[in-house]
Amino acid sequence: MQPWKRALLFLLLNAILSATVTLTVLWIWELTHPAPSVGADQLLKTEPIPVAGGAGDQPAPFTVTPAILMDEYIVREGDTLGQIADKYQVSVETLLKANGLKDPNAISVGMAIYIPITPEAPLQSAAQITPSPIGATPTLVPGAQPPSAIISSVIGMGDLATERVFITRVGSGVLLLKDWRLTDEDGNVFVFPELALYEDGAINVWTTTGTVTPVDLYWGLATPLWRSGETATLLNERGEVISTYTIP
Repeated sequence: MQPWKRALLFLLLNAILSATVTLTVLWIWELTHPAPSVGADQLLKTEPIPVAGGAGDQPAPFTVTPAILMDEYIVREGDTLGQIADKYQVSVETLLKANGLKDPNAISVGMAIYIPITPEAPLQSAAQITPSPIGATPTLVPGAQPPSAIISSVIGMGDLATERVFITRVGSGVLLLKDWRLTDEDGNVFVFPELALYEDGAINVWTTTGTVTPVDLYWGLATPLWRSGETATLLNERGEVISTYTIP
């Protein structure tokens, strides 16, 4: 037999032997490792895939009632934040958080410091609001000032971490702020969630993002919003202008 024919025969026999060994190993593996049995009901059972923006991701309706009351103190010559905290029986940390301050020494004469006050009871009385059925709109006693809100100040202008609009409650009775809007001169609009403010209540609308609390709402912007000379406007759910504030 010629040498090349002998080499070809050797290669063919080697290929057949290798294939036989491989098939034998696979056969033995299947015998010793049976596949788990899966019923039709298990094949049909799948975990739901979360979809961004779907019903499963929607947060529960946000309700705040009542808002935390805030008192205002104007800093005088010689005042320290510790003295103000002692006067109102609150901690310095509470004042720092409520006013968006990081340094307790960063106060100056004429600066407004806001102090959270814990209400002892809902601030509405029969002398100001007549009883009404559940779901009905409260009726004011003749002569009482209707409930409203005003923009008191813009704090921390230009600093995203501290910038916020401070809105205070005026008038008698409960003020529902759902679908009210806060706007600037550049077309930015903040829409209020379902929110009830009682007499002397107050709310901060922060420019940045954060965790919503009974006294803090967040616009969710990535850059500061307010500048000197700009006018902030507060509108009710019907689009009527309720209050404006021009930043000094």
